[in-house]
Parts: sequence; C-alpha cells; structure tokens
Amino acid sequence: MSTQPEPLTTYLELRESTADGEVRAGLSHKAGGLFLLHVLELAAYGEPRGGVTVVHDAGSHGARFVEFARGLARERWAVALPDLRGHGRSEGARGHATGLGEVLRDIDEVQQHLAYRLPIAPKFLIGQGLGALYALAFALDRPGQLHGLVLCAPLWTPRFAFQTKGGLFKAFKKQLPTDSGSLARDPALLLRSADLRAARQADSLVHDTITLRAAELAEQLAKDQATRLQSVGCPVLILHGTGDRIVDPALSRSKAGGRVEVREIGGALHDLLVDAPGECVAELVPWFARQGV
Repeated sequence: MSTQPEPLTTYLELRESTADGEVRAGLSHKAGGLFLLHVLELAAYGEPRGGVTVVHDAGSHGARFVEFARGLARERWAVALPDLRGHGRSEGARGHATGLGEVLRDIDEVQQHLAYRLPIAPKFLIGQGLGALYALAFALDRPGQLHGLVLCAPLWTPRFAFQTKGGLFKAFKKQLPTDSGSLARDPALLLRSADLRAARQADSLVHDTITLRAAELAEQLAKDQATRLQSVGCPVLILHGTGDRIVDPALSRSKAGGRVEVREIGGALHDLLVDAPGECVAELVPWFARQGV
C-alpha cells in the first residue's frame, strides 16, 4: 500500500458575485452557467478523526500544501485544499476579491462540502498569511461551525505595491477596484530551502498579483478582525515562524491569552505550511487532541 495519500480533485459549482461581493442573482455567464472553485481533497488514513480546510495566502493555491496535508492525512484527518477565486485553478480575475461576503461564502461552501462527506466529525479551519485573516473572519461571522481555528503567520500588517496613475490627465483618473498591484514578496523571505524556492518560481499557478479591492479588504481585516480575536467562539492556535520577516512574530505573541494559544516554529519563514510542514503537523496533532478529538 502506498504511503503517500493522493489528492482527489473536486470542482464546486458556485454563484458569481456582485461588485460589492454579494451573491449575483441568477446563474453565472460562465460556460455551463457555473462558477467553478477548485478543491483538492486528501482522505484520512483509516477512520477519520475529522475534517480540516486550509485557506491559502495571497498569490498562492491549495496544491502547495499537499505535503502538509499528507502529514495530517496519516494522522487520520481528511483535508480540503481550496483555491480561492482568482487563484490556482479556480476561475476569477487574478488576485481579485470583490468583498468579504464572497470570501466567506466560498469558505462556507467548502465547509459544507466537508460536512456532507463527514457529517458528524469535528471541523477545523487553518489559514496561512492573508488566508489566516479570511479564516478568522469566517470564525467570527459563523460561530458554532468550527471545533478550532488555526492561524499560520497571520498577515497582521499587509503591505502591497501599487503604482499611482499618472500622465497628462492624471487629475481625472482614479484607482479602480480591479487595478492590479504587486504582493512585493522576496522568495528568500518566504522559504528557507533553495529547492522550495525554485519549485515556487517554476509553479505557473503562483502569482504576484493583488487587486486594489482585495488589498483594501486585507487592510480592513487586519485592522478590525485582530482586535476581535478573543471573541472567536472556539479555541484558537496561532503558529508563527521565528524567522518571519514579512510579519513580525512579536505581533502574534502579543495575541496570546484566553482561548488563544501561540506557538513558534524555530527559524521558519513566512510561507509556514510549505517551509515547515512537518513541524506544523507536529504542533497541530496534539493541539487537535486537546480539543477533545
């Protein structure tokens, strides 16, 4: 028997969004009348203890977490790795999010899909980077759905690069929500391994794009949701690499208290679940167990 759990590809059929992120009436204009969200799923080895959904960072996609997911699968956890709209193999303009409502609906669709497969099993939500802010917003917006929340290198201080529009008529121009900026991330600050950096560079699904609307949403979440962390209705674990130079680990340490635990991964960089998958699994499995599963 293979020791490497292989992922299964699922496409969830979703509705398009309005300009402010709400559900658009009617079906999508896409081929077949559907908007498709790509999800990789790894089945648990043996009887599953529960289900885990991982929400990726800006510019990333779910398949980058397969090694991490395999580690959880061997510990009998079923794992879902979605590509958010505008990322990976999902449809949508690169790096764009029309609003928080859209992001929360899409995460909820993945959670409901897991609930269909594992109706009575506990559910955990993990977010990486900007995905951690999305996961936190989901936990706050939908109390009672999660058994626990894990925030990996949360993007407490979003920083993106946008060029100001210029030219002769610049006074009459303004930035549009779909205008593209850059994530402005040096791969050397994301991953310690040269091999992992090379693999990221060769990955055609990784991109450096974020739209103005998505960047504004990230800044809003970092400002508003972090102050509500203690209001989450389930246990919270924050994992942060001590070598992270994109987000200061001290910001995560300052959030400890109450139902919020903080653990640090020695030397790990910002792309935590790819940079240190084994160490993350080693932290998560006993933490899951302490939540009664």
